[in-house]
Amino acid sequence: MNKKVEEIQNWYRNERELSNYSIMDIGEKLKNLAEKGLIWVLKDLKDTTESERIVINYYLDKYRAVQIYDNLQHLFPIPLSNSQCAITPSKSSKKVTPLQNQQHTLEVRDVKQFFGYKKAKELEVRIIELCKNFPSFEVNHIVNQIERSAESIKERIQIGEQIYIGEKFKQYSFAIGSAKETSAWLQMSLGQKYITQTQFEELDNMVDQVVGILTKTLTNVKEKEGKGLDLPNPYTPNVKNFGAYDNALLLVEMIYEVTRRREFWKEKDLVRKMRKQATSCVANIAEAHQLYIKKKFRFFNDSLKALRGLESSLETSVSKGITSKESLKEISELRISIRNVLSANMSNISSERAS
Repeated sequence: MNKKVEEIQNWYRNERELSNYSIMDIGEKLKNLAEKGLIWVLKDLKDTTESERIVINYYLDKYRAVQIYDNLQHLFPIPLSNSQCAITPSKSSKKVTPLQNQQHTLEVRDVKQFFGYKKAKELEVRIIELCKNFPSFEVNHIVNQIERSAESIKERIQIGEQIYIGEKFKQYSFAIGSAKETSAWLQMSLGQKYITQTQFEELDNMVDQVVGILTKTLTNVKEKEGKGLDLPNPYTPNVKNFGAYDNALLLVEMIYEVTRRREFWKEKDLVRKMRKQATSCVANIAEAHQLYIKKKFRFFNDSLKALRGLESSLETSVSKGITSKESLKEISELRISIRNVLSANMSNISSERAS
């Protein structure tokens, strides 16, 4: 093998390891290699995942015209660090990388035979069918959001079926977050009487089953193949026991009730905005209940953004004379209560990250 080709491949392996094998994190590096005309070097790399191969082939096709096959030594000078040297194979020794350590890898299965995937797919189909009976004005809001979150569960499970343990945990964490978000949209749909109590209980139970299967799978992986790895606790708290969640659901019901008043009939844009901001608060609180602290912090922060946007919209409704400040007092108090709980939790998360 050309020495420079081998050097680039080992550089990529090291970058991938530093990124904890996250395809999202290394996507930019693959694009940069493609733009430099060097993505072809990785095409026949043996230890890539299916997700990596898809991205590599995509960029190879997109940047095929700029690929350079000669005089590579002048195009890719790599200052090797100690960590890079550690994974660079010598001619006299067998290559050893973290990918070859069975503690760090998993056997890839046919994801379509995985019960968690089957259950997630069934849930998606059931939700799509259910949403056909929703009001037409919810098509671009609740319908789109609940179908998107349900699809995301299935998609993340599929992406998570790979050899990298860290990446499996990340993708399953996203799937768990999407499942909890789906449950939140179902609960908001129930609150607006778009679905019946029986329909809610059946689908919410399916959501719980998917979360349970993913949690059990990650627990087994952590106990058997993940020894020595810094992996999060697979068990996530029940968002329905989180006080701010119940209050946020109540906030949604109050916003829908207020925006149905005659005074709002000519303010369709403001109505859509207020409903979107209130429901977004709930959805982000739900999705925050997943494995990683950074993601929890981010979704709590997005929920706070939605609350601030709602405050601005409420002020606009008062300025326009659509409603009075006094009539919104209960909503404002509830919004402040939710904000205070989220702020306190974010403060605790910041303390955990600093310690």
